[in-house]
Amino acid sequence: MSDRMTGQDASFDNAPQYADTRGGNTAVVCYGLMIATLFTVFATGLIALIIAYVAREDDDHWTNSHYTFIIRTFWISILYAIILGFFTFVIGWVPLLGWAIVGLMALYTTAWFIGRNVIGVLRALNGSPIDNPKSWFFG
Repeated sequence: MSDRMTGQDASFDNAPQYADTRGGNTAVVCYGLMIATLFTVFATGLIALIIAYVAREDDDHWTNSHYTFIIRTFWISILYAIILGFFTFVIGWVPLLGWAIVGLMALYTTAWFIGRNVIGVLRALNGSPIDNPKSWFFG
């Protein structure tokens, strides 16, 4: 039989190619780390930040918009956490009104954080860039 292949498995020739060499897998991992930061007090978010800074390059590849989006999500969430901490210190001691204001601010910040990361991971899985990665909202 002449079906013999030397030094190569025939299944590799027929395997589909789903992504280019710079697929969005690293961006998806970074988004997962960012979502996990809700349970690790920014520890995994810091890891995602470092990965995003290292993986971002100076060309127009679609993954760069995701890395910029991840970096901005981290720093804006730190800003929101500082603002929330300030308001907790200033008005958090007021029994009902202070608790309500701080609670609504915390709810907004958490929803914003989860929303940005879910939108980012869905776009990364589809292979599409973030339209406006420098926005303060959902890109």
